[in-house]
Amino acid sequence: MRRWGWVLLAVVLVSTAIPGCSPSSDTGPPPVEEYKRTTPDNLMLFFASAYKEKDLDDYKEALDDDFLFQFTPDIADSLGLPADKPWWGKTEDVASTQQMFEEPTVTDITFSYEKVGEWVIHTEVREDTTFSGLFRRYDPLIEVVTLTENSEDPELRLRVDESFLDVTVVPDRLTEGLWTILRIEESKKNQ
Repeated sequence: MRRWGWVLLAVVLVSTAIPGCSPSSDTGPPPVEEYKRTTPDNLMLFFASAYKEKDLDDYKEALDDDFLFQFTPDIADSLGLPADKPWWGKTEDVASTQQMFEEPTVTDITFSYEKVGEWVIHTEVREDTTFSGLFRRYDPLIEVVTLTENSEDPELRLRVDESFLDVTVVPDRLTEGLWTILRIEESKKNQ
């Protein structure tokens, strides 16, 4: 797959991170509803809706300024990320997502997920800051449909469904009563 394909797949993985511990029937946001970031669950619905609707402003709003997306080792390697730092931050994630949203060959994005478990209290310690929030695992199903030049198979479907997304959310530091996504970490289901 071309490098752009891996980046697109990585963006899909990042954008679909929404996990828990016992599966539920929550399949993501219906297209007619507008969600607010007033609870962790509503934040995830807001995030999924932004992705599905290709709304870059809402997508950026859902991510904390200190957001990190941590890839599996094989995807990190394909993106040229160092083995000891297999992640990228908000700036890189938003730029990559914007590229996908604006790509004229991308005709459709579907985004659904099942919660795996409940939200649990989580503390994340970084170099100069300790974050207090909540953590949950999600089992995502993301599909990005792109047009190809192949007349026999005019659509390419990139599907993300072999990984869990571990999501950490924190209270929004800029707006009281709202939440943001601090981290999404991808892990393979069959490890």
